[in-house]
Amino acid sequence: MVEWRNLPGTVVLAHRGAAHAAPENTLAAFALALSEGADGIEFDVHRTADGHLVVLHDEVVDRTTNGFGPVSQMTLEQVRSLDAGSWFDPRFAGEKVPLLEEVLELARGHLLVDIELKTSGIEAQVVETVRKFRMAPSVLISSFSREAISAVKEIAPEIAVGLLSLHGDPSEALSLGVQVFLPSVGVLSKDCVESCHRQGISVVTWTILTEQDAREAIRLGVEGIIADDPVMARRALEEERNR
Repeated sequence: MVEWRNLPGTVVLAHRGAAHAAPENTLAAFALALSEGADGIEFDVHRTADGHLVVLHDEVVDRTTNGFGPVSQMTLEQVRSLDAGSWFDPRFAGEKVPLLEEVLELARGHLLVDIELKTSGIEAQVVETVRKFRMAPSVLISSFSREAISAVKEIAPEIAVGLLSLHGDPSEALSLGVQVFLPSVGVLSKDCVESCHRQGISVVTWTILTEQDAREAIRLGVEGIIADDPVMARRALEEERNR
């Protein structure tokens, strides 16, 4: 099984699952990513009012379910009663907002996992869940928040951490001592990649939407690309390898 601290070249991560062909952040999307040959999956975590970790991008359920309101003000039962698939396609009617545990169970032994922390204060619970499934080597915990990353580093030095960034300057990542720097593909550069590599930091870029973006990132030497369509990303990777 591939581990975050020992990536074999460039890996393909499915953004919120295979979001090009299934409703994002659902078990259907993650299962499709696995079947389409992704090396890993990227997703987001929030906590319900009664203390359960669920996989959802937004702070509110409005965009990707038939419900309304903040996740943090809803119980797990309320969140699980929602339809998280019909908005994408009627074929996915009845898809639920998954628990973090369900996604880890699907991924265990098969996929790398990149858990993005959207809110602070849940770091210890996320770590506890990862440890429960004995998945530390295959899990990356990433965030835009310096505080969240520092908290994970302190309580779980065995789990790789990554700093997300909207700019290409890796200086903050270097000062934090993360294992992975995750800049947006729009700001990715040769200097950024080389600076990280000199310090032993892997570079994973997001969100790849076109084959051209995938090819350019691969040519710069990144260790990972996060894409909505893992089939497209895999095709670009194989073709670049065979050039």
